[in-house]
Amino acid sequence: MESTAGVSSELDPSTQIVESNDDLLTEILLRLPVVSLHVFKSVSKRWCTLITNPDFALRRSQNPRFDSASGLILQRRKVSEYDFLPLDTRIPVPLPTAFSFNSSKVEILQSCNGLLLCHLISLDKFIVYNPSMNRFKTIPESPYQELRYGYGGFRMAFDPSKSSHYKIVCAGVIENNDGSHLLIEIQVYSSKTCEWSVLCHRRNYHVFKGFTNGLYWNDAIHWLHTNYNTNCHSMLDIAEHSIKTRARKLLPDLGNGDHKLFESRGCLLVICSQNYPQHLNIYEMIKWDSGWSMKYIVYLSEIMTPFPNTWSKSSKWFCSRARCIVIGDNDEDSFLVMEMCGNIVRYSIGLRTLLKIYELDSVIDSPDSFQFIASLAAV
Repeated sequence: MESTAGVSSELDPSTQIVESNDDLLTEILLRLPVVSLHVFKSVSKRWCTLITNPDFALRRSQNPRFDSASGLILQRRKVSEYDFLPLDTRIPVPLPTAFSFNSSKVEILQSCNGLLLCHLISLDKFIVYNPSMNRFKTIPESPYQELRYGYGGFRMAFDPSKSSHYKIVCAGVIENNDGSHLLIEIQVYSSKTCEWSVLCHRRNYHVFKGFTNGLYWNDAIHWLHTNYNTNCHSMLDIAEHSIKTRARKLLPDLGNGDHKLFESRGCLLVICSQNYPQHLNIYEMIKWDSGWSMKYIVYLSEIMTPFPNTWSKSSKWFCSRARCIVIGDNDEDSFLVMEMCGNIVRYSIGLRTLLKIYELDSVIDSPDSFQFIASLAAV
């Protein structure tokens, strides 16, 4: 890298002041998108040091402007094939360089605040990958008892606004001492200590049926599941080493369609599809002990009205699977990304406008998708 010292004399006085003051320069750099920061790391060793400082990444992640999804990673027909979909063409987004995982057979399991938890299928190993930086780290195997993962799974806990470190949570199935039934044991890997530990007491595996779809929010992993015909919301508190479950009375009406948890700008949300009439109920978690409140209702019949000829309401492709929700500073800035009639669309909740952003291959049956958040986080 070349130094800027030789050209500083050519700069005007005000620019020289900014260039020579680390604190002032840092304040300016903190307001730039990741794609610009990648370029500016090459300006000089000093600029690179400022941008790659862990404290810089921590401060930047505390800005709500940069903690929302700016794209979707969409799984195609094969597990290891992915497309990248920018959600707002007005904002520069760094196009990930390695989303075509065909050669390495990588399956994305979870997206968590800028980091991806992935499974190396051919090697049966797990990695944490930052697509913005194109860097990854292989997670070592646990030294504890070998577990079976059929009823459990791997989840990641990472909040860059609080720490630069992450944790990998493994809910593994083991047999009871007498072999009479199965239990779940929770093991946790910490990137800070680079070690595995057992988190809490073994639990009945029925509680973890939905754990593979768990979402990290507010120092805990949350998931929805059904236990003995009762809708339940469970959470694994990483800090308190505890598991809590709330039954139907504190849940929104999940209806007769799909339901899924989402997180956006510090809000935990659940989107429930209702078939009669077709609409989406969007609820927001108030507090764990006080339940949910209605945030939005999206009537699909209103959305389809402008498209009677192009997208048939009776088409077998008609569905309303939510892919992503982004909460803005106000309702006009908030939008929902969903699958509708074989297309991925962006619906502005406040303005009630619809934009088609991707056409699905007809052979794809509801592929997975993952939020992309540009991040400077180290792995």
